[in-house]
Amino acid sequence: MGCDSAVASIPFGDGEEASAIESLIDDSGLLKRFGITRVGDITDLDIVGIPVWFAVRPNSRGLSVSQGKGITARQARLSAVMEAIEGAVAEDTQRHVKEYGSLRMMQGRRASLVPLSASARVDMTRLDPDRERAWVQGYSVRTDSAVFAPYELVGMDFRADFPWDRLAFHMSSQGLAAGFDHDRTILHALLELIENDACFAVDAFATRQLAIRSIALPTGVSEDLDGLLNRLENIDLSPRLFDLTSANGVPVIMAALPRSVVAPNGPGTRISAGVACRLDIYDAAVAALLEAIQSRLTDISGARDDLSADRYDGDKAVAGWRSLPQVPVMRPVSIELASGDMATPVWRRLADHLFAAGVDDIYVFPLESGVPGITVIRVLGGGLAAASGGVNSFSVGALHSLLRG
Repeated sequence: MGCDSAVASIPFGDGEEASAIESLIDDSGLLKRFGITRVGDITDLDIVGIPVWFAVRPNSRGLSVSQGKGITARQARLSAVMEAIEGAVAEDTQRHVKEYGSLRMMQGRRASLVPLSASARVDMTRLDPDRERAWVQGYSVRTDSAVFAPYELVGMDFRADFPWDRLAFHMSSQGLAAGFDHDRTILHALLELIENDACFAVDAFATRQLAIRSIALPTGVSEDLDGLLNRLENIDLSPRLFDLTSANGVPVIMAALPRSVVAPNGPGTRISAGVACRLDIYDAAVAALLEAIQSRLTDISGARDDLSADRYDGDKAVAGWRSLPQVPVMRPVSIELASGDMATPVWRRLADHLFAAGVDDIYVFPLESGVPGITVIRVLGGGLAAASGGVNSFSVGALHSLLRG
């Protein structure tokens, strides 16, 4: 039961916009431009019946198989394709690198840099200030001024024979999103960053060591959530929801589902988990459940490049799964963003909310996709943790939230 780095898809639009999106994604020539050679449906490999699709990029510089999910097959297909596209764009080095030089040289030029010492994806003890690096340009949301970050914090080129600094930096897809609308894509990336902040203690210490509580959300509020929960209960999968929301108050939910395995040491159970951050706890729960369903199918299909053998062994720690106590949610179900000018994009008002909650800054890196209408964004945060390797700082608020009880 760990946090997954991917977030459930956010709707990209409706009406004329949706029609344009579908036409774009159905263009096989466009998919080939991003190296996507195959898109397929794996829904029926599981008993759940919620659509899960995959997209394959054989020449990827990272994972070659991307997956997506949705309430409908069209949503799942779109989700898989967009995840593949964000990876394809992020791994394109030449298109994004704006400067070359050492950290010391960039500091000598008084270039504004993201605060490396505050990033959980940087090991400062291994950072050579005189090593030449590639730098990507973005901007600070707080000051609306240019800022540079090492390519390793923005890009996704995992080729072993390229001179990326793998000792000092941990490459990750956290805070990376693709979409058809600039503001919505930034929101998607920012929500994922908040999700990973809340997940820090889960990934670092494992949920079985933490006193996190299974929550019960009232029925009759969200038709989508009620439908998913009923479907899963009817096939005896007994989903559990956990509230991982940290001190910033933006709802983060982890959904977990049991999965039966037959390992060399006999039959057992594993847990498939999904995590999502949304502005409303019910939306977060729906997205997290979809992510958990996708996670089950990821393991069942065995198609992703990064699956480990232990995902197919039983886990004795989940023996008491069905007896987990569930408690009512004791926090607001959604956050109130400062109204101000309602024309201000939601992501910008969310950023102001995070600043008020103590986040130092948010850095946005638009990545050129090469295709009009497709936006790819990387968001980094100063004061938000990234729950991955090389952890040297973390959100105290997230840790406190998980340990409370």
